[in-house]
Amino acid sequence: VFPQKTGHKIWIFAKEKQMYKQAKDYPHEFKIQAIKRYLENGRRVNFTAKELGIPESTLRGWRDKYMDEVKKETTPSKKIKKDYEALLKEKEKIIKQLEEENSILKKSIGIFTRDPLQK
Repeated sequence: VFPQKTGHKIWIFAKEKQMYKQAKDYPHEFKIQAIKRYLENGRRVNFTAKELGIPESTLRGWRDKYMDEVKKETTPSKKIKKDYEALLKEKEKIIKQLEEENSILKKSIGIFTRDPLQK
């Protein structure tokens, strides 16, 4: 997959001459492949960017955006967290109630199994 150009222009001022350089718009698949290559190789950004022929800042931007998206996907939302906490409280309440019932049953078994002739 090769980078494609768009009509966006970036102005560059060099030695009092106005020049412009066309910004490249890379396909989404290329961006994903570049990020994967960077992460899998474990090399620094500048090496991977040089291999792919793209600016380091571009690859860093893609990487940061990708990491933010991954972080959002793996971080539970506040609503999910609240729902989980409510469910946990409910289950703890049920456990406490069952423990009390269990204790009462153990005591009643002790009462009914005692020999009435013994003191």
